[in-house]
Amino acid sequence: MTRYYPFLLLLLALPVQGFELFGVNLSTATRDEFRQAVKRSGAKLLSEAGKDTFYDVYQGSSLLQNAGKLYLGFTKTSQQLAFVEYEFNGLQQPALLKKLIQKYGQPAKKPATFLSDFTFQWQKDGVVMSFYQDWAAYKTRLSYIRPGALEQLKQEKIQYEQTRQDQQVRYQEAAY
Repeated sequence: MTRYYPFLLLLLALPVQGFELFGVNLSTATRDEFRQAVKRSGAKLLSEAGKDTFYDVYQGSSLLQNAGKLYLGFTKTSQQLAFVEYEFNGLQQPALLKKLIQKYGQPAKKPATFLSDFTFQWQKDGVVMSFYQDWAAYKTRLSYIRPGALEQLKQEKIQYEQTRQDQQVRYQEAAY
């Protein structure tokens, strides 16, 4: 047993692997790399982010049981993955929660809006994974978020909307 001890210490010192979906590490994923991986998995593209939109939408049922949609958000400037979100119909997905706990270990359990409502969270390598019930929409959501990239995406969206509004004002000025 003692001859394996240095080997065990070496294994424990190795960096913890981050979250991975479709064979891509989420902490370093780029738009093109992740889109290709999702398409290779057989997901059906419903709409792709463009000039006016900030996220892709895929049919989620071909990927995860009971999933309605899969949303992917990428920053426009650096093309980093900002978020991945599965949307499930209904509020109870206990089988999926059980699978997540088996795969990633016990989550942090955070109280949410209602007494019986919780958000389950895991964090690895700069990515926050959350599993929660969206009572207002009658959905359950599983999201993977890179907080810095998501903040960048939000700022890009605000800037885009302001630029668009300024262009509309300039265009309409000619009419009066």
